[in-house]
Amino acid sequence: MPVAPLSRRRSAALACLALGLSTALLSGCALLEGPQPETPERTEAPAPETAPELVPGGTAEENLPYFTEVLRTFSAGAEPVQGAPIVQAVADAGFDRSAMQVSFDQSKTNLPADNIFVSVRIGSDCLIGQVVAEDRSFVARNEPAVGPSGDICLIGETAPIG
Repeated sequence: MPVAPLSRRRSAALACLALGLSTALLSGCALLEGPQPETPERTEAPAPETAPELVPGGTAEENLPYFTEVLRTFSAGAEPVQGAPIVQAVADAGFDRSAMQVSFDQSKTNLPADNIFVSVRIGSDCLIGQVVAEDRSFVARNEPAVGPSGDICLIGETAPIG
């Protein structure tokens, strides 16, 4: 009759294991309950009444309205939301290509980027723009440069600008 105690132990162990797994799985459901965060609506900058102009030798703050208008014009167009066309639009508008950074067109898993970031460093500040591929919305900001030397606008590896 030594088989019966072993069978009882095995049954008890399986019951404990099943109880433990059930508890773990059911407690995970509680993590899904509760308030869900709301995504704020993106508000697009209103179009200026008079067309802004590039301020040669000006600060990033002085050139932000013009940079914003360049991105607005690009977003309203039909060019693909990719780094090269955005950089070209910004360069054609008079910004220094050598002071630009741009994000990659594809993720490291070869998926198309859902948005492209472009920046222009002017002194110790950066004009930073984001164009969203799905709806072609855009955002433009003036932010301080970062990094040990204070000369980086986009953190991380960026795409080469040709």
